[in-house]
Amino acid sequence: MNSAILVEDLSVSFAGQEVLRGLNLEIQAGGPTVLVGRSGLGKTTLLRAVNRLNECLPDCVTTGRVRLRLGGEWVEAYGPATVVEDLRKRVGMVFQTPNVLPVSVERNIALPLRLALGLSAAEIEARQEQALREARLWDEVKDRLAAPAQTLSGGQQQRLCLARALAFAPDILLLDEPTSSLDYKAARGIEDLLLELASRYTLLVVSHSLNQARRLARFMFVLREDGQVEAVDKEALGDKERLLTLMDELF
Repeated sequence: MNSAILVEDLSVSFAGQEVLRGLNLEIQAGGPTVLVGRSGLGKTTLLRAVNRLNECLPDCVTTGRVRLRLGGEWVEAYGPATVVEDLRKRVGMVFQTPNVLPVSVERNIALPLRLALGLSAAEIEARQEQALREARLWDEVKDRLAAPAQTLSGGQQQRLCLARALAFAPDILLLDEPTSSLDYKAARGIEDLLLELASRYTLLVVSHSLNQARRLARFMFVLREDGQVEAVDKEALGDKERLLTLMDELF
């Protein structure tokens, strides 16, 4: 197996309240790998721990180890030599609700690239078009790049957020319920896109929809009440009744 993320004895707490305790998890390259479980068990916290976004929240304490395969080499996410800003460029994240910047479609990608990487206008333009094409958005916005990003539909905004992450050429993409705020048609479009992107990126996806998890998952894990994860075998992935039974047993 080709591992891309190794989580070892990970514990995360906020203001003394433990959310994850001694969690161990191995994520394979590609995927998508889908993480499911009841609300409030720490799925989003686990996702944010991979690229250290929990540190943006007050009173967070993280212990344990997260190793990531980036550019063919293993990187210690919490190692003293790791620059957090560089880590987050290589491990991008897309959230539940599209968080477009209150600027034009074009500047939603150009501004982060300019500020974080200091790229030239020509380099930014090339990356922007490539990312929008990867996100299946270029044909829809190429004639309205100067329009406010808020004028896009919900599905388009979510693909713009995905394109913004892709523009940094990441190795890993973390997606926290990326279709929860979208209608059925837009959600299925995002699902199809993720299946395509999994051939080029490692995808770790949190989902609350069991049907969506079955459509997306090459690998699936269930976050249990005790804070540990349980791998779902491939036979159960293809059998809805068996998967529902497994979910009931785990909870």
